[in-house]
Parts: sequence; structure tokens; C-alpha cells
Amino acid sequence: MKALIAKYKALHWDTLSATEQKTILRGAWVLVPLLMYGLLWQPAHEALPKLQTALPNLRAQADQMQALAGQAQSLRQQPKLAVLDSDALKIAVEKSAQAAGLPLLVVPGEQNSVRISAESIAFANWLQWQRTLETTQHIRVSSAMLVAAPESGMVKLQATLTNGADL
Repeated sequence: MKALIAKYKALHWDTLSATEQKTILRGAWVLVPLLMYGLLWQPAHEALPKLQTALPNLRAQADQMQALAGQAQSLRQQPKLAVLDSDALKIAVEKSAQAAGLPLLVVPGEQNSVRISAESIAFANWLQWQRTLETTQHIRVSSAMLVAAPESGMVKLQATLTNGADL
């Protein structure tokens, strides 16, 4: 590299007279600071306020993206629920209702759902059973109609339960 610079110096710089060399050096002393100002400092000075206003928004977006990435990763690691067809869902609901001692009539409904009904059932027992069913078997209530029965704490129930496909 030194040899290349020495070669160009000998070809160009050394062929100039002393006056020409001084003139070029003086011009460089004036031109270099002007170029530094025009190409580096002045554009950076003008862009600084724009960057200062945009930076908080960009940081908030970066934080939100990191939070969403963590949420996506946790969802990716969760197992997918098995989708039960109407018959399998009916069997699961009947077994669970019998285990809880609830007198429910279970009828297969549309795809991946069953309809349940009861003339008189304790509201607290039904809520507890429904919560247990949701947490253990991932079967949830998609629609329900509850009417207060004449006895205190009892309700008439009609509901549709689903699994998997609508979750």
C-alpha cells in the first residue's frame, strides 16, 4: 500500500511546482472543514429532533413486539386440544355429569357440540361442574339459558357445550 501511495505521489504530486503544491494544500485546508460541515455535521444536526421524537415510539413498538413474541412462543408450546366429535363429547359429558351427581339430559348437537338440559338443578353445583369440565376436559359452554326454578337456588337449564373447534 505504501508503495502504491509513493508511486502516485511521484507521478502527480512531485511533478507540481512548489507554488501549485501550496495552493492545493491551502485549498484542502479550506475545503475539508466545509465538506465535513456540509456532509456530516449539518445533516446530523437537522435529523436529531426528528430522531428524538421518533425514538420513544420506536422503543414502545419494540417492547410491544417483544411481548408479543414471548406470548407467541408460549402459545406455540401449548399442546393443541383434541377435537371431540358429537358422540365422544356426549359420552364425556355424561360421564362427568354422573360423577358429579347431576341429572342432565345430554343430546348430540351440531358438529363438535352437545345440548344439555335439566328441569331442576342446583345452580352452584352446575357452576362448579361446568368449571371442572372446562379445566379438565376443555369443554366449554357456548350458549346457555337458565331460568330460576320455584325452589331457592335451583334453575331450569338448557345449554350447548363445545370442544376444540370453537376454542
